Amino acid sequence: MTSMNSKASRRQVLVLGGLTLGAGVVNIAGLGGTAYADSTTGDVTLVPVGASPVVVLPGVGVQPAAFPRQLAVQVQHAGTDLPAGTQVAITYDPRLYSPLPTAMVTTGRHRVHTTSTTTTDPKTTLATCTVTLTEALPAGSEPVVVVGTAFPVLYPLDLVVAPAGATAAVGRKNTKPTGRHSLQPRRPAAFGGVATPWGIEVSGVWERYEWADGKRWYYYPARITLHNVGPGTAPAAAAFSVALDPQVVRDVRITGAQLNHKAHDAGVRQLASSRTASLFETRWSTRVRLKAGDQLDLAVTVTTHKPARDLPTIKHPTVGLIDTGNHVTQRQTGLTSLSRIDSRWE
Repeated sequence: MTSMNSKASRRQVLVLGGLTLGAGVVNIAGLGGTAYADSTTGDVTLVPVGASPVVVLPGVGVQPAAFPRQLAVQVQHAGTDLPAGTQVAITYDPRLYSPLPTAMVTTGRHRVHTTSTTTTDPKTTLATCTVTLTEALPAGSEPVVVVGTAFPVLYPLDLVVAPAGATAAVGRKNTKPTGRHSLQPRRPAAFGGVATPWGIEVSGVWERYEWADGKRWYYYPARITLHNVGPGTAPAAAAFSVALDPQVVRDVRITGAQLNHKAHDAGVRQLASSRTASLFETRWSTRVRLKAGDQLDLAVTVTTHKPARDLPTIKHPTVGLIDTGNHVTQRQTGLTSLSRIDSRWE
């Protein structure tokens, strides 16, 4: 059980995916969904905070699901006070959300005195955070209760089978919260229909160019590898960019390709090339749509230029995916680009 202070510092700001708390004010990013009346009294309603829903990929052959970005609800009570002891309970799937270190309740410029406890149901594995007001609130205060926020789940744990929707309930003093109501937002049409998730990991091999008797060096890619972790086929042909420092690199070419460790005509084509004093970037396309498990290896040939002196700054080498198409069903591999920052230039 955690005790909470009544006032937030005017300099203290906590941003939770669009919900701003602290600094003396609460800006609700969006109230969405149905307002639910408390089952024990008709003058208290719960309104989900449903702005900017996040995508959850439940698996293969199902629609991407929409879940609230924040575990948050507004308690509307225009016609009645909320006595000390009022409880708000929010239940959620711990595979999708990170709880706050301390649940927060704010109203206007005031951070409300509360305590909170979190329990886990051993049968369903769902977590419930119960927030208890330790001070009374006058009618119309309409506090916002926030207990957590969605976190990005990375491959291979990003396919969340049968995700459980978040719910909330409110109970008056000495009354346990009952009659749970959904906090799930409306599903945006942009999330699309039934689909098969896919995801690409970028890796590679680096080459090191040295100058100044080996006291200075710069890394550049010698091989780029694109691997589709599946289970679906990428919706667009593989494409990528290579960004290097023009003070060290004159030219970049793709000189060979292998698909699944066999020589392959990947149809590599340079889409664009741009050069400034601090950045040399090339963008490349292929005609290979990577299927689940496919690995495309690309040989990179770089022509270097020896700097005449120490460099004032450096552009660290970066390789990244571009033009990947349908991002809604793209798995979060955490490896959609690669770089390194251990070059030595001064």
